[in-house]
Amino acid sequence: MKAIILAAGLGTRMGPLAANRPKCLVELAGAPLLDHQLAVYEHFGVDVTVMAGAYPELTQAGRNVRVVVNPAYTTGNMVSTLRFSLPVVSRTEPVLVSYGDIVFSYEVLARMLAASRDVEVAIDTQWRRLWELRMEDPTTDCESLRLEGERIVEIGSRVRSVEEVQGQYIGLLRFGPGVLHTLLERFDQRVAMDPRYWNISMTAFLQDLISEGVAVHAVPIASGWLEADNAEDLRRYTEAHNSGALAGFWSPTAAR
Repeated sequence: MKAIILAAGLGTRMGPLAANRPKCLVELAGAPLLDHQLAVYEHFGVDVTVMAGAYPELTQAGRNVRVVVNPAYTTGNMVSTLRFSLPVVSRTEPVLVSYGDIVFSYEVLARMLAASRDVEVAIDTQWRRLWELRMEDPTTDCESLRLEGERIVEIGSRVRSVEEVQGQYIGLLRFGPGVLHTLLERFDQRVAMDPRYWNISMTAFLQDLISEGVAVHAVPIASGWLEADNAEDLRRYTEAHNSGALAGFWSPTAAR
């Protein structure tokens, strides 16, 4: 199994915490976010490529991973960063894709490794617990996610009610052999028609695929992960870790 970690973001919402280093190297519970992810991937023998932006030498330093630089890391989004990973993605093996600012447990990755359909997306069905830890009003930052059976039929829109939210996208996906190449060919075609499409978010891209008839399946999880989107997230996670409360959501996996 191969994995691509999308870690080309500048981390501007981290403020001084990401000064002179990529966002994925901001520390949580005594280790960089990236190292927590790598520890889980290594446990399962997954071959990892990290898509870097600024400071790729820091991303590489002391880590037994392949680092590929997104030459357009100051523009675009997760999908365009993923586009630059294709030269190292096999057409004959499935591939996992994860965001560089998340951490997840062994159990979460095991669920994704057991998946077998063409496009699989991890969703947290207990998302409100984490959102309540992260912010005062969890409904202001959630996005729509609606299922029909195991298929996702709507994702990534603003919501008027939490009734529209059957889970939250966590930034962890799996694609079957050759599927990622095919889907990103669609991305290239759309960019050729409209260069603004280069900046599309991953959830908007998934919604476009769904609208075009591509089956996108959910892999439900119940906690076991964190997203470190900004400095406030890290502050709250650190407080919860120091008090022992973070263990109810996720436990550190990187060796210290």
